[in-house]
Amino acid sequence: MPTKIARAIRIPETDNGQQGEFIAVKYNTMQRHIRDQGWLKEKVDLLIEQKITGGRALEVGIGPGYLGLEWLKKVEGEGNLTGIDISPEMVDLAKINSEEYGQENNCEYILCDALKMPFDDNSFDCVFSYGSLHEWRDPIMVFAEIQRVLRPGGRYCIIDLRRDLDRQSLAFMRINIDMELRKGLINSVRSSYTCAEIKKMFTASTFENSEIFNVPLALCISGNKYLED
Repeated sequence: MPTKIARAIRIPETDNGQQGEFIAVKYNTMQRHIRDQGWLKEKVDLLIEQKITGGRALEVGIGPGYLGLEWLKKVEGEGNLTGIDISPEMVDLAKINSEEYGQENNCEYILCDALKMPFDDNSFDCVFSYGSLHEWRDPIMVFAEIQRVLRPGGRYCIIDLRRDLDRQSLAFMRINIDMELRKGLINSVRSSYTCAEIKKMFTASTFENSEIFNVPLALCISGNKYLED
């Protein structure tokens, strides 16, 4: 069996996102490469499989925005997107990239902390996130906020790295990113969770009806908010 790199203890990386212009530009280049290689399509397809198929969508932790923009392209006019991030540089890049996609009128990007989202209750039909869960300072509070802003019956799908990647998977990821970001990748993996840890976390959270499972190079948390009586 492949050797696991998982550490017994999670080592937190950051609780303020990917800050700074240098990191943002490098991360944008990496995500563009991932998109151009077709690997981002797997994540978009996973969103569709989990019934994130349209309506008013919220993306938590947008980075440079490619996942949400590829999702908008996939749903072909059936959705509109609000994206939030704690990094001003990422918000600026996402706005620029939305113009490249011709989606600037179908997107809104907001600088804010996911711990306190500036939205009314029951505002969104779906919520998704890719690659930011391990950076959330208080995941249970973010989960509660997601639950709050979702309409009854709304779907959510959260995808992130997982700490129990095997060495072969990690090596594949390393060779496909800029050398200057490789140390950051290792730190991100070390700060990510396992499915078992997420399941334990959810016993103390307000998330309901969740399915938690491994996918290639990542883990996925998916479900829907219960309908009100």
